[in-house]
Amino acid sequence: MDLSIEKDYEWTFMSDKQKGLIQVFNEIFPNADHRFCVRHLHSNFKNAGFRGQAFKCALWKCAMATTVNGFGRNMKEMRDLDECEADWFNDKTPNQWSRSHFTDFSKCDMLLNNGCESFNSSILEARDKPILSMCEWIIEYLMKRMQVNRDTAEQRWTGSFCPKIQKVIDQNFAELGDGILIKSDNFHYQVSCHDGRQYSVDLKNGTCGCRNWDLSGIPCKHALSAIDAQRLDYYEFTHKCYRVDYYRMVYAPTIMPIKGRDEWNPTDQIPPMPPNVGRSAERPKKERRRERDEVEERGKKEKEEKC
Repeated sequence: MDLSIEKDYEWTFMSDKQKGLIQVFNEIFPNADHRFCVRHLHSNFKNAGFRGQAFKCALWKCAMATTVNGFGRNMKEMRDLDECEADWFNDKTPNQWSRSHFTDFSKCDMLLNNGCESFNSSILEARDKPILSMCEWIIEYLMKRMQVNRDTAEQRWTGSFCPKIQKVIDQNFAELGDGILIKSDNFHYQVSCHDGRQYSVDLKNGTCGCRNWDLSGIPCKHALSAIDAQRLDYYEFTHKCYRVDYYRMVYAPTIMPIKGRDEWNPTDQIPPMPPNVGRSAERPKKERRRERDEVEERGKKEKEEKC
């Protein structure tokens, strides 16, 4: 009710696969897509006994596969590696963790809930405060953050698309020579890549056999080859949600400033009391407990940055 969600089939949720959340989503949003963060899935995968770089790579290859046949081949490689490893996924439907089975409605191929983790790390300073102080801190943070995003889009972004999206498109343009293009008609092309793979591009419906274009809404290198062959503008074939003007529309609503507490209207309600919970002796931890492989990767990255 707070989010005013009426058409749940238009929504896609991503969680860390907690049992309570799975049950709630099935009850309240039965028609919405529910995806699982692959990092959390890998954590459960390790706890089941499948540790090591080989198991991790096998899992991520299946998760990053964009076609059903590619997913099947990667699952076969996983089964060849360890039969029990592949059986662990029997009760986990691929449409919840693999791009190969994602729907193309949301135009999002994310496999990690980094957005939630980033926001969570941004409010660490507020999490130890009392409820009212915490809410006031978060309101001020969001107020400033949204205004910074508005100013950035208005004053610094001069292109048609957001900079990160334009960078992806430029990278795909740099790989146009990777395939041989055969025209079927004004809308359909066949692209044969140097690695032996072959894809069908449909400019009219905005689809490609690799499904990268379908999932993200950003033309892949195969689609850009067909678009460039007809001297068409890739602007018309990139989903409108990536345009700068739509970005401005997202951040157009503002969080209005609030009065100080001494100017609030008095009520007859009993003020909230602090919870009757004792505090542990040691200093409370603020950072998320990292997995062993995360710590190793983080240390390696810090060393590289120092070098």
